[in-house]
Amino acid sequence: MSGIYLAIYHKGLNMETSTKYQEHTSIMKGLNLHSDFAKARETYKEDFEKIYEQAIDAEVNVSNAKEFVADLTVEELETLQNYTQLADAVEVNELSDEGAYNLLMHFYEKYDFDNDGFTEDGEVKTISLIPQDIDNDLKEAFVNALNNSDEDNTLSILVLTLDINKVKNDLAQHINNMPASQKDYLRENTSLDIDLFVQTQLKDPYEQKQITFDTIMTQLDNVLNPESSESTSFTLRENIQAFTQTLKSEYQSVKDTKANELEDKLRINDLVANYKDREVTTADPLVTLLQA
Repeated sequence: MSGIYLAIYHKGLNMETSTKYQEHTSIMKGLNLHSDFAKARETYKEDFEKIYEQAIDAEVNVSNAKEFVADLTVEELETLQNYTQLADAVEVNELSDEGAYNLLMHFYEKYDFDNDGFTEDGEVKTISLIPQDIDNDLKEAFVNALNNSDEDNTLSILVLTLDINKVKNDLAQHINNMPASQKDYLRENTSLDIDLFVQTQLKDPYEQKQITFDTIMTQLDNVLNPESSESTSFTLRENIQAFTQTLKSEYQSVKDTKANELEDKLRINDLVANYKDREVTTADPLVTLLQA
């Protein structure tokens, strides 16, 4: 049975080519994996890279990834399972197109292609703790802030930035679409009343909210200054405060860098327009700027 867990997704060429996907993976590539997680995968890294290169040569994409995975040997499937750290063996017939493609990818290349709220990785459905639909400036700042934080605190901090109502809605939708046998398994093996949970969560339509810098700051502030009498542990408060300040600084730094890049581009465009119909010498401002 497929599992559901929270994952932080953090080399290589992408075989999917949409601009949004390429921008996302380019940013996520900079995210540092937790050292324990990276160490656990090291044994299988060389064999995984061989499979990855084969997939590139075969021009694998979401629509044909399952066919590629079906042609792999038992040993290669075990490599994918262990490198991705899946609990169960890879059952090709149980894979979706998205699950098959992501199984072949590095962690920063895994993606929710059907926008159902889950990133399928093999048979497992995961929730990315850095939302893929936030704007690129915020996403880049998020990655930078995490890389400058204590790696042992990142998971607990990131959970606090999730839209918990969306998580509940996505989970309810997932359970509701499960085969009857899987629902029965959940009823027998979890303390959660899944029928009541699904009914409650899906009773009213979920209104998708755009996650912005301000909404994340609000969520973090709500943890630091809760309305209820419940208090946040001193250590967690310290970690959240430190992360909040780092995220603010990184976000402003990214915005400033992008603004300077835009200003330089506009200056070059203006200079090019002004020099379009005249001979340019090495003493001209345009040449000086381009050589800087």
